[in-house]
Amino acid sequence: MSRTWVAIDFETATRERASACALGIAVIEGGRIVETRDWLMRPPGNRFEWMNTRVHGIDARTVAREPGFGGVWPEIEPYLSGAALLAHNASFDMAVLRASLGALGLDPPRVVGYHCTVAMARTAWPDLSDHRLPTVSRHCGFELNHHDAGSDAHACAAIALGCCDAVGAASLDELATVTGMRLKAL
Repeated sequence: MSRTWVAIDFETATRERASACALGIAVIEGGRIVETRDWLMRPPGNRFEWMNTRVHGIDARTVAREPGFGGVWPEIEPYLSGAALLAHNASFDMAVLRASLGALGLDPPRVVGYHCTVAMARTAWPDLSDHRLPTVSRHCGFELNHHDAGSDAHACAAIALGCCDAVGAASLDELATVTGMRLKAL
């Protein structure tokens, strides 16, 4: 049985994890990326720290008319429910997801679990100079628009599939088995 995998990437407005201002997803089915989406959202109080804006280019004016996380969640949640999640530096993205849901009193989606593509890339390509998203994307031949949530999520999905090729795994499930990686609970 082939499960659905969803790569996610958040951008935040402040150092607070519950300050999501963008989310990108890339859906993997049958060993290929079948959909990439992204959403802008207004963070609580539409407050931004200059360092975050400097990284991703999103500011209060950009999202002034966008819904907050709670407003886009009904559209996002069906993508995540029942899927296994991927993220590059997953501890950050999963913390943003948990904090954003918690701030609104929303239940987390029922996911199979998640994997970090940084760990996957370290296993597949241990000799890379580093395993940051731009470096691994370049190694995989993916043209990245870094800190654009949709591009980052698509790159994450492409990296996971590239790791399958690198270790000779027929699927992401097999990759996890071959590398000894266990899904982490959300």
